[in-house]
Amino acid sequence: MATPQIFLNKVFTVTGAAQGIGLAVARYLAARGANLALADVKRQELELAVEKINKDFPDNEVTSTVVDVSNTHAVDSWFAETMSTFGKLDGAVNNAGILGTFAKITEIKDEDWQRVERVNVGGTMRCLRAELKIMEEGGSIVNLSSVAGLIGFPGLTPYVASKHAVIGLTRCAAKEAGPRNIRVNAICPGPIETPMLDEVYVGTELPKGPIARDGKPEEIAALVGYLLGEESKYTSGACVPVDGACFAC
Repeated sequence: MATPQIFLNKVFTVTGAAQGIGLAVARYLAARGANLALADVKRQELELAVEKINKDFPDNEVTSTVVDVSNTHAVDSWFAETMSTFGKLDGAVNNAGILGTFAKITEIKDEDWQRVERVNVGGTMRCLRAELKIMEEGGSIVNLSSVAGLIGFPGLTPYVASKHAVIGLTRCAAKEAGPRNIRVNAICPGPIETPMLDEVYVGTELPKGPIARDGKPEEIAALVGYLLGEESKYTSGACVPVDGACFAC
């Protein structure tokens, strides 16, 4: 059975698109007809990802740009380039983020704190700011927070604080953008099979929940697709945990 082309002629941006959740989201949207502007700081991985997407979905227009979301000029230039190429923006997925280093609060270094907040909070803010200036009325934005944005994890305070802040950004943006019929939501993944999860397991053990496995990036991508699509037109300001009932319940 052919995949329904529910995003045909739609234009979406995705940050952190070279691997993990961002790549799964890009492939999910491309399979449903979307044109994509993809960004990541990892040039080689991004180019390989886009090459594969172009091969698998030759009818889609897909661009790739190396973007450091902690840099305002880089973010603004990317969105200007996206508008020049596609002429519009229907939706966006703000997924770029880093884990940072494991340390107790008493041992956190200023530079480690600032690096995580600059990427995870500042990067989401910079993208939101640019998106809300150009997005079509009726558009949708999905921010990637984490279950770490809902609860605490010892040893990961900069990351946890940044993901709590992403939820705050999401709720403010939903209020501000609502009059333009633009929806802004957040997803809070638990342990998902990604390179970042490998980093987590180096530093700590995570308990298994009632659904006793790690999640798959494609399972997050499906929820992103729902929140970007027509079936969620009255959903905004939501922060949805996807963790197999491990942490959020």
